[in-house]
Amino acid sequence: MNIKAVLDLRGLKPPEPAVRIVEALKDLTKGEGIEAIGDKPFKNLLPKLEEAGYKYELKKVGDAYILRIWNEGNAKEISELGEVECAGELEINEDTNVGALIEKYPKALEVLIEYGFTPLKDEALRKTLARTITLKEAKELGNLSDGEFKRLLEELKKIKVK
Repeated sequence: MNIKAVLDLRGLKPPEPAVRIVEALKDLTKGEGIEAIGDKPFKNLLPKLEEAGYKYELKKVGDAYILRIWNEGNAKEISELGEVECAGELEINEDTNVGALIEKYPKALEVLIEYGFTPLKDEALRKTLARTITLKEAKELGNLSDGEFKRLLEELKKIKVK
């Protein structure tokens, strides 16, 4: 098996690890795999991997978990993370995944576009780019000042309360 990517997911809050793994899996062809390093054993993701036809091996090494996932040729894309993404409350902060935020709070899309994240107007980019980026990374791409970013977070948190 050819390891195509190693993802260091330590320190990330759900659903970010699952989102990044699913994105990396999309590019795998027969005989290719990825390794994911995390703080937790990825237990909510494992049934989704099996369902999609991926093979995996999970090992605990010190304080970390290493999940090796590979495609033997019959794996299909994981399109919905469902309960994996929704496990627990989605906290809105700089580490929040943009795709997960939009999925859980659709009104967040309007707010993000209003603050200059215009690539999100494109549906294809919403389905791809948004799933691979955090609010902090989006802030840097959009050249938002710290003050603008603070206002954005406050506005997004208001949507969450509604």
